[in-house]
Amino acid sequence: MIRLFILCSILLLTSVNCRAATTISKADRQILRSFWEYAEKQQLSGMSIEKRIPVIARFFLGKPYKSNTLNVTQEELPVINLRELDCVTLVENVLALAYLGQYNENAVDSFVENIIKIRYRNGEIEDYTSRLHYSTDWLYEMQRQKLLDDVTLATGGIKYSKPVHFMSKHYTRYPVLAKDRKLLQKIKTIETEINKRTYYYIPKEKINSITGKIQNGDVVLITTNIAGLDTSHLGFALKQNGKTYLLHASSTGKKVVITDQPLQEYMEGIQLQTGIILGRIVLPVPDDSVH
Repeated sequence: MIRLFILCSILLLTSVNCRAATTISKADRQILRSFWEYAEKQQLSGMSIEKRIPVIARFFLGKPYKSNTLNVTQEELPVINLRELDCVTLVENVLALAYLGQYNENAVDSFVENIIKIRYRNGEIEDYTSRLHYSTDWLYEMQRQKLLDDVTLATGGIKYSKPVHFMSKHYTRYPVLAKDRKLLQKIKTIETEINKRTYYYIPKEKINSITGKIQNGDVVLITTNIAGLDTSHLGFALKQNGKTYLLHASSTGKKVVITDQPLQEYMEGIQLQTGIILGRIVLPVPDDSVH
């Protein structure tokens, strides 16, 4: 999904400086405290990361949906919001928590560092364009960092020929790009690089035929027929009763939910959705964090 986050200025910071500059609200700290208790009850520390994913994702069920949750600062900082989620920030938060080496108050800084690692190219904040706006670019970066593996081809995917250009073509929708032509040119360069790569997807009418190859907790990127966009939504695969469902932050349901229907049937009712790309955890549990 393209990330429609609007930020008004740029700040060149290292990950450590960003961590220091990040303010976590009292409400978000309370959610983290509740999560530490949840993690202890679920014995997350003893689980492998791929088993942690669906357990952590379930913690957020019922949390309110809100778009543009990162549009709260004039600086490009790693905003933390666990109270309200969109489909992108749900995935980011779950992965950042899954990669922690401990689950207590001492893990807060590592959680922020993980968010930076997952949200930004090379785990570094330079400007608006260092954020991974296109999901295929995000998965490519996660693969490069050996955090996720794109298993779409191995799962039965076919070539996905869909050039991206949405941000550069509709740059007036992004005040940062409309204001700074240098950043607009950087976005165009990023789009050119994305379009040089080969991606694969599984058409939605084929999902049921390969559902046995989808693993519990896989990241599901949903492709779209919107011109210039690679994907329009994402979430986590959730296995229930031998079928694959989607756990996601729903804009229509206005909260984090599990789909009532299995993934293919759910997508068949949405004309803009064309198929899926799959990302899978590849790292063992680290000693501290992914940073």
